[in-house]
Amino acid sequence: MNDRAIEATILQTLDLPILSIDEARDHANALTKLVNWDAVGILCDDVKRPSTVLVLMLAQGKVVAVCRHCLPPMGSASALKAYVQHSKSKELIFSQARELCREDISDLESLSSIWQQAESKKISHKEVESFFESLDIARKDQRQHKKISKSTRQRVLFDAHGRCMFKGCGIDLNLDPLTGQSGNFAYFAHNVATSEQGPRGDLYQSDLLADEPSNILLLCDVHHRLIDFVAKTDYPIDRLRNMRSRFCDDVNQLLDGLTRPKIPAYCVSWPVHQQVISAPTRTQIAEALVPIGARLDGHLRMLNDNEKTLRNLDPNDVWPLMPKLIESTAFEILAQSHNELYHAALFAMGLMPALIALGALLGNKNAISPMLFHRETGLWYWPRTDPQESSISVSGVEDLTDNCKEITLQIALTAHPSAFTVTSSSLGNRIVTVEAKRKLMGNGALGHPVEGQLFRQHIQELLHRLRENHGVHTVHLLPCASNAACVYLGQAYDSYHPKLVIYDFNEEGDDMIERLTVRNKKNRCLVELC
Repeated sequence: MNDRAIEATILQTLDLPILSIDEARDHANALTKLVNWDAVGILCDDVKRPSTVLVLMLAQGKVVAVCRHCLPPMGSASALKAYVQHSKSKELIFSQARELCREDISDLESLSSIWQQAESKKISHKEVESFFESLDIARKDQRQHKKISKSTRQRVLFDAHGRCMFKGCGIDLNLDPLTGQSGNFAYFAHNVATSEQGPRGDLYQSDLLADEPSNILLLCDVHHRLIDFVAKTDYPIDRLRNMRSRFCDDVNQLLDGLTRPKIPAYCVSWPVHQQVISAPTRTQIAEALVPIGARLDGHLRMLNDNEKTLRNLDPNDVWPLMPKLIESTAFEILAQSHNELYHAALFAMGLMPALIALGALLGNKNAISPMLFHRETGLWYWPRTDPQESSISVSGVEDLTDNCKEITLQIALTAHPSAFTVTSSSLGNRIVTVEAKRKLMGNGALGHPVEGQLFRQHIQELLHRLRENHGVHTVHLLPCASNAACVYLGQAYDSYHPKLVIYDFNEEGDDMIERLTVRNKKNRCLVELC
């Protein structure tokens, strides 16, 4: 276990509260390998309406570990038993402290000081159950919310569309998640509390915002308990306000998509350096399709899903398999999108030569649009809502003669690595460079599909000029570009263009090695191993 994992186990309050009894048992077992404790303490900052309830592991009155649970009453009591059974005395001690801040709950010395200053008493497991039951009853009584008018309730329900607004949840609040029974399982949770004594209460705003829809979130049982009774310090006003706003924006964006035409979406995820690639979520797919004015026709079609065979092969053994795999993948995409008049979205990840070759086989006479995987965030989305007119520059064409049989083409969109210089020097050809503007260089150099289409058009025109004006027969292609840019680059390839010899970084990364060729034979595009 590394230092970060050890710290997160001892100071579990650095992370989200524990949400299941099994998780609590696993945490208790993990703690036994790190610390010893002789008693378990329950520390809360208000007996009737606590905003923070902590479980402390105590050794001679000092706190040696801490955690939080977000469980129903019986679940909280059962979870505590997992910690008590590992204590020497098997004692449970209860204490009430002042209001706890974020700094308190993530510092063992601060918690030890607070615990030692507070009045404590031993309690039984029965009393523990009663304590958590009383908290839950008090919480559920708040569902009446006399200060919320009927019109405000309707507005909040409309904004939430019957779903939990907590980030990453979205559960249907008209169904019991365990039994599937229909009913009302929603909680109206105020961001700024209805009284200054409540969670996130404010002397001036509490009464003013009590019936304001934008100040109220619709939440499930678990997340209502989380923000008001378990982890209030983790969810200040601004965080909840932003959460509600983002939820409404996401929902409206998804619903707006109903007016857009449906298209199929394909996922090709060839392992990159033996690492698996995450497929896009439905939300990411919906967001990625917005700039091309489309929505998903039903489900994502997985064509190559991180093939285990490819992951387990030595990198040098992968490339002999790639030409056939690329050809079959392109054929399948074109065959399946035929009925949609070749309108489709392509979520493709893999090594750059493979993506360029895939784009070449798909061609540029259709509407198959590659989608961007943003490596900095690990998400599939386009970073710009509106396209920029020009994000790239081309240099070196002016230095070409009328009879350059071979040239080196550098595509520097995410970076301009030193390997370009080393490899270009060893090739000894004249060099043409297509480069992203400095302030845009990175994974989002092509930050909108329209920019990708313009890039494809520029490359197509460039390759035509190289052949027609300068007699180029072979282009040594050195790419450093995003997944989407690589597919767009390949789609630029057309009949009568020079042969492409596509390079990739070698394992050391100090130069590049040729991997695949793309060429035309009797108007047919061929992908071959170098």
